[in-house]
Amino acid sequence: MSEQDPAGGVYDDLELPSGTWRPYTAIQMVMTVDGAIKGPTDDYWPISLEADQRTFRRFRIHFDAVLHGARTLGMRIDRYMWSEELQRERRRRGLREPPLFIVVSNTGQIDPKDRVFQRRSYPMAPLVAVPEVAEVTEGLSAVAEIVRIGNERVDLEGLMRYLAAERGVRRLVCEGGAILNYHMLAAGLVDEFFITVTPSIIGEPRPRTAVEGPAALPSDRLQQLELVTTATHGDEVFLRYRVRGARPLA
Repeated sequence: MSEQDPAGGVYDDLELPSGTWRPYTAIQMVMTVDGAIKGPTDDYWPISLEADQRTFRRFRIHFDAVLHGARTLGMRIDRYMWSEELQRERRRRGLREPPLFIVVSNTGQIDPKDRVFQRRSYPMAPLVAVPEVAEVTEGLSAVAEIVRIGNERVDLEGLMRYLAAERGVRRLVCEGGAILNYHMLAAGLVDEFFITVTPSIIGEPRPRTAVEGPAALPSDRLQQLELVTTATHGDEVFLRYRVRGARPLA
């Protein structure tokens, strides 16, 4: 365990592999000691402390794209997408463009007035991935690039292939939500899982957790992780895991 430089993020010095047919993919999340990734109301947000918020923001300096499920919209996820700090650190690593922002929606019913679509200074429109059958909200195509992949549901493997082959994405960070995390893991498309434990307890009887699917995985098919590193900053603990059984990158 180690104390980190308070001026930077915990993972500033990461050296990450890159994928070919699909991007190297990491999930990044934060949870309370009792496992909640959010409180029952917005009054509990944010649940993390300054070190995690700074690390979350700067984590994007390593990636070509940022992936979100549609249910995370409305949580001010746009607030870290564009800043001089982010772009300065990316340029130091040879990344000239800002990360491509991607939203996955099986229905296509997304408010085009959401803040993530209103960032005038951001030089590219977010990409919204929907299945063929989705009826996209009127006006969404004016503020986002619509890509149809899959028939009744977004084909996540197909999306990863598209991002690698057509958009040059070699590294991708998935920031949730919990349902998208589940399906990315179940498809074998996640290489590492980064999660911060923040020192608070909410105490809900059924908290929202970092990974949630339609049913619990069978006991003989649990997702197995390998601990890579631990770090501490103040009272927060930063855990980095490798996902065993992830599909090869090449």
